Order: sequence, then C-alpha cells, then structure tokens
Amino acid sequence: MTDTAQTIDRIYEAAFVPENWYSVLDRMARSIDAEGTLLFCATDSTSRSLVSDGIVDLVDKFNEQKWSSRNIRAARLFAACHEGFLNDGDLFTQDEMSEEPMYKDFLRPNGFGFGAATAIQLPSGDRLIFSIEKKKVKGPVDRGSIDYLDQLRPHLARAALMSSRLEFERMNAAIEALQLTGLPSAVLGFDGKVLASNQLFENFSQQVAIGARDQIRCVHSAGNALLANAISRAQANPMQMAHASHSFPLPQHQNAAPAIVHLVPVRGSARDIFVRAAYFLIVTPVDRSRVPSAEVIQGLFDLSPAEARVARSIAAGSDVSATANRLSLSAETVRSHVKAILSKSGMSRQADFVAAIASIRPVGE
Repeated sequence: MTDTAQTIDRIYEAAFVPENWYSVLDRMARSIDAEGTLLFCATDSTSRSLVSDGIVDLVDKFNEQKWSSRNIRAARLFAACHEGFLNDGDLFTQDEMSEEPMYKDFLRPNGFGFGAATAIQLPSGDRLIFSIEKKKVKGPVDRGSIDYLDQLRPHLARAALMSSRLEFERMNAAIEALQLTGLPSAVLGFDGKVLASNQLFENFSQQVAIGARDQIRCVHSAGNALLANAISRAQANPMQMAHASHSFPLPQHQNAAPAIVHLVPVRGSARDIFVRAAYFLIVTPVDRSRVPSAEVIQGLFDLSPAEARVARSIAAGSDVSATANRLSLSAETVRSHVKAILSKSGMSRQADFVAAIASIRPVGE
C-alpha cells in the first residue's frame, strides 16, 4: 500500500487544486491493487463524476448502456448508512451477486466484479460516492484494505467540503467582479435555483427576480418561458450544454428598461464535481437613450461609415424599415449592412449586438 501520510497530503492538496483529484483517485486504487476509482456526486437534480484513467472505459460503457437506473450497488451503499468503506460482500450475499444483473451482465463480463465504496453526505446536500473497482481475477477487497481506506475517509470528507466551500467563494468573487463592471448577475444551478447573486441583480427584480425556493424567473412571460426552456435543456443534457451559451431579450416592463439576458456556462474541469453551478446569468440593461456615436461604434467594430450609421440606428431601437427611411436606404441594403455588422462583430444575433452596444459607457461614467 502507498504511504498513508503522503496520500493524506495529496487529498488536502486536491481540496485547493481540484485537478489533483484525479491523481488522488488513482492513488487510492493502486493502494489496494485495484484498477481505478470513481468519484460520483449526486444532488436531487443532477449528478457529476470524476474518473481515474484505469476505469474510464468501464464507466463509459456503464453510461452508454444506461446502467445508472439499475445500479443497485449505490442504493445498497446509501441504505447501509455506514461511515466507512464497504466491500461487495458487505452489501450482497454470494447468491445475490450471482443473480444480480449489475454483476452478472455488466461487471463480470467486463472483467470486474469486486470493489470497495463509501458514501459521504455533505452539509450542502450533495452526496458523494468514492467507488474503487477491482478486477475479478484479483479477488475481493480484503479487510486490511478496508481498514486502510477507512483511515483516508475522514480526510476525503473534509477535503471535499473544503473544495465545495472554495468553489462557492470563487462564484461570489466572480459575480462581485461583474458588479464592478455594472452588470447584474447571478449563479444558477442546473435546477434553476440561484446559488449566489450580486446587489445589482437584486435591484433588477422588476425584470428578473428570485422567486419561491430560490428559483429564478423573468417577470415577462415569454422571457420566462425561454429561461425555463434553457434550464430544462441543461438538466436533460448537462454535458451537451457545457459549452452552449444562450441570450434572449426582455422588453421594457413598467419602469424597468429593456434588457438582454445571457446564460453563460460555468466550466472548471475537475472543480465542477464540488459545485452545483450550471450558469452565470448576466443581465445587460439596454439603455437606448445613451447609444454611442456612429464614430465610436465604427472604431470598436471596424465598420464602414455606412455600416456604423445603420448599427447606431438599430441599437437605438429602430427596426429595418425605420432605419431605411431615416437613412434614405432600401430595406435590402439595411439588411445587408446588418449582416456585415454581425459578421465583423463576431455575433450571430442582432439582439446580442444591441446588448453589446447598450453596455458601452464613456470613460468616467
């Protein structure tokens, strides 16, 4: 077995450098002559995991064949309520392992079938599983190995809690930084709950508000439907949505200015296991009474003078027809300029360009 003190040191290093969890998981597996370790984190709305190299293929097959809904091992582990590691023999009889599909149809055909695992409940509500997988030919995890893993367990729990708290502090720092730039913002979980928000966001409640059970909602019904749809897609396909951002407009409501809502994915490699954040929600108020001059817009986005005049008109609230009339252009010419403006600014939607222009303020304001 690897040196216990060194392993504990690595565990606490991982609390501060989340990418180091991979080496910790690998070290835990090697300490008991196993192939790899899975760290699984579950909440009521989503789940995340880290996998050491030795069992990546096994976990990929597990996910592809949709075994998660049939994983009786996890259910038995949580039901045991044991504050330590358990091996397969602690959770199942030999007859049960011979008949249980998880062993008979998945683990053993793939060369596995023995292991050890522990469940840890964090104060945040997250439930962690450390599951070490061992080849069947090497035999079950013996009591000496379980005793060794039990020495690590309290340190694993403390380090996981530290990682969770540090990630929460990083989220708060990010939204406070956005506050300094004048942007109302919040951090949302996959379930649409607000995990953190800055004061500007709380002051913007006439447009976007925090409702019952900390759920985010838009006052405008159409905007609320778009937001709910984006959150639903994130819940259904968290990996697919990991790099997808989404923006949508909110019209003026009572005394609140129109705005653009941006959902920006939160990504952080291994640290994602310890934080339930799915998105930064950033609100850009659209103040069309303070649109920069055509010359400023031209310089910022390298537009032609004609394109800059069209851009300013659109940003100030005029549609294609009104812009064409005001600038004595055909509607087709205006559309052509809008297409060029979006291409040069690197944006795909007119609403995003309008939001970018609306957020520009002269130095000193």
